[in-house]
Amino acid sequence: MRDIKEHAGACGLPRMPAAELESAVLDQLRNILRAPNLLSDLVPQAIKLDPTLDEAKVTVAMTRLDAIWDQLFPVEQTRIVKMLIEKVIVSANDLEVRLRANGIEQLIRELQANPASKKHEEAIA
Repeated sequence: MRDIKEHAGACGLPRMPAAELESAVLDQLRNILRAPNLLSDLVPQAIKLDPTLDEAKVTVAMTRLDAIWDQLFPVEQTRIVKMLIEKVIVSANDLEVRLRANGIEQLIRELQANPASKKHEEAIA
């Protein structure tokens, strides 16, 4: 943003193609979502939201994230990323991805709501 407001090179960071930056952010997000400490925090919350879940189901779902991700339309991928990521900070030495405090919970609730609405739609048809 500083480059845009002032002049090219004002921020001191080299320019990076948007596709490379996006790929790096997605890689970091995937690593965060697969982290064992996140899974240990996520499992009780997921079970509280949906008692039919157990630790194995949640763990399998999170490990299959890449396969599921690749099947989503780009618009849906973008929507999920915006739901999960609060901010991306790029510095000369690293890339920091800050997650939204309730992003994963919001995603779980949304996923939980979709099967119910599909069952309702099937019952009507």
